[in-house]
Amino acid sequence: MAESANMNVMRQTDRDTAMADVKIDARGVQVFYGDNHAIKDVDVEIGDRMVTAFIGPSGCGKSTFLRCLNRMNDTIPGCRVEGQLKLDGEDIYDRRVDPVQLRAKVGMVFQKPNPFPKSIYDNVAYGPRIHGLTRNKAELDEVVEKSLRRAALWNEVKDRLAAPGTGLSGGQQQRLCIARAVATSPEVLLMDEPCSALDPIATAQVEELIDELRSRFAVVIVTHSMQQAARVSQKTAFFHLGNLVEFGETAQIFTNPHDPRTESYITGRIG
Repeated sequence: MAESANMNVMRQTDRDTAMADVKIDARGVQVFYGDNHAIKDVDVEIGDRMVTAFIGPSGCGKSTFLRCLNRMNDTIPGCRVEGQLKLDGEDIYDRRVDPVQLRAKVGMVFQKPNPFPKSIYDNVAYGPRIHGLTRNKAELDEVVEKSLRRAALWNEVKDRLAAPGTGLSGGQQQRLCIARAVATSPEVLLMDEPCSALDPIATAQVEELIDELRSRFAVVIVTHSMQQAARVSQKTAFFHLGNLVEFGETAQIFTNPHDPRTESYITGRIG
């Protein structure tokens, strides 16, 4: 019975994946840090309204590639990105693209919760303010509430919005950072090891939240936890030594990988 239920879930996942539109299309992406060739010729399609997980050993390039998707690598001296990366068919490395505006469309949540030294309210209101997304205080209040609700945090903080965001627990701080990221109504949400600094209860809350967020956004998550990738993602990319070794349905990657290096990583022989 349980096996039949699992097969139904996998079939539903396959249908979800088949229906997903391509949100980000990467072709021949190379990343160099000076003379160091960190990412080598990566081709990948990231679907809309689904979770794509990047897995692989430490230093394999998964976070480096993630930072290509919102041009965070622009901030690193000596970093050079080659190849083609398109968001909805538009080249994000085109000279006419404003990286600040791009990052409003492609939000990011980091490994360690990093709320601003401001109130809970001002943390969430920051993006809409600087991007001019609201016309008045009432609209801004609405965006803050909606974002905190999406981050499953509203009920916990609604009576203390003026309190500092840094005073929240670790799990609450990470959900505040997620609320801050979704406040600009992004189209893609990048998450770089979002649960690595959290306890198991907070991790479960964030994973549940990721599952809810995929109904609105394309979500890309870098994780060291293969169990987490299996729980939250519909597609998985395995990176090793700067190469994208294998990319496909999460169920297939974990149960029937095509490349022996993927199987070695999943079974614990490398990594």
